[in-house]
Amino acid sequence: MRIHYLLFMFLLVLLSPHAAFTQRIKNPVSCLTNGGICWCMGFRQIGTCGLPKVRCCKK
Repeated sequence: MRIHYLLFMFLLVLLSPHAAFTQRIKNPVSCLTNGGICWCMGFRQIGTCGLPKVRCCKK
């Protein structure tokens, strides 16, 4: 039964960094504080920079 607790804690620690990127970024300040850049090309999109066509991207 103790293995279940260890497995649960391992998954909790493993998946915790991904929780920050579940919400979309919607302004330039949050884009820059999360390590992204506005007006990007060729990077992974993580949100927008206020306007719908201006993307916030991260490597």
